[in-house]
Order: sequence, then C-alpha cells, then structure tokens
Amino acid sequence: MNLTNMKRPSTSVLFAAAPALFLGGWLLMRPIDGRSEPGGWWTAAHAVWLAGFVLFAAMSLRFREITGARTTGQRIALTASLWIVLLSALANIVQLSIDLVGGFTSAGSAELKDAFAGVKEIPGAEAIVYGIGAQVIFVGLVVFAVLAAVVRRGTPASAALVTAGTVVMAVGMGFGRNHWSVPAGMICLLAGLALLGRELDAHRGRAAREPRVSSIAGGLHSQPSGD
Repeated sequence: MNLTNMKRPSTSVLFAAAPALFLGGWLLMRPIDGRSEPGGWWTAAHAVWLAGFVLFAAMSLRFREITGARTTGQRIALTASLWIVLLSALANIVQLSIDLVGGFTSAGSAELKDAFAGVKEIPGAEAIVYGIGAQVIFVGLVVFAVLAAVVRRGTPASAALVTAGTVVMAVGMGFGRNHWSVPAGMICLLAGLALLGRELDAHRGRAAREPRVSSIAGGLHSQPSGD
C-alpha cells in the first residue's frame, strides 16, 4: 500500500467525528456514574475520549487553510483559535493518557485517586492538564466557528450551535457531570461542528470548481469564429 496516495479524511468527517467521540466517552462513563473507578467502562470511555481529542488536534491544523481570514483582526483570531484548540487538545491527550495508565495500574477507586493526587502535586500540572488548560479548547472552537461565519466560510447557524453547546455544557458542569444538560450541550456542539465541517467542505468544493469553469469559458471565448 502506498501511504502517500492515501486521502486524508474530509473536513466534514473530522469535524463530526471529534465531538461524536467526545459524547461517546461521556456515555460510556454512565454505567459507573462518572466515578473514578478502574475497569472496562473507565478504559473504554477514556480510550474513546483520547481518540476524540487526537481528532480535535487534527481539526485545529485545518483551520488556517479553510477560513480565508483577510484583516489583521481575523488573522489574529484565526491564529489564536488554532493554537488554543491545538494546545488544549494536547493537554487533554496528556490527561487521558495518565487516566488510562492509572486505570490499568490501580486496583480500585482509592488507589486511582491517589495516583491522580500524585500527578496533581507536580507544579502546574493541575491547572494545565486538569484545569483551564484542558477546558479552554471549547473557547477556541467558538472563536473559530464565529470567525468562519464572519468570513462566510460557515454560517451563523453553525456558529450559534457551537456557541450554545459550549455554554450549555459549561452551565451543566456546575450541576455535576451527570446532569442532563451536559450531554445536551455535547449534542449541540456535535451538531454545530458537523454542520460547520460540511459548510467548509462545500465552500472548498465551489472554490475548486470556479477556476475550471473560468478556464473552460476562457477557452470557448478564445476559439476563432466560424465565419
């Protein structure tokens, strides 16, 4: 198999798969009520989340090539959203890797919590890996979705769904991770990012067709007349 000829996943697939895995991990944690409890459900949920945040990181690398930012402010917003999503996704990847190792090496919940406590004692680890560093990814997604709508690569509908999903999740987490509003926010985020991915692919498709149409039209005009 020639790996150089393999097509990378479309933007629409990437933008739908990442939040779908994010929601899937939450659902897999429900049998253990979201508790720190090593076992099959913990491992499955965190493996799915890990895959999801790898895709979120891959998503961020598509940002620069698909928005068409022109003004200085738009370029700053684009660069900020790219780095926020990428670095926060990496923080989540580190967190989930630690969680998986802890789940494999701990005999019970108490031992797993002790393992996490040891990691959080590392200076900066709690804030970067478990706190704001891991959570700010959603701010980056909102900034990108709004920017895409502003430069007309996306629509206000997708930007509104991504923003609403982020707000609903944030509010829901205040009531606890098991509150019904948390998955509602995740579903809203999934709908918004999936829609945005389709919009971005559609715009790229139109942009790719325009030069060919112009070339064909130019060729027809340049042909000598038959009289």
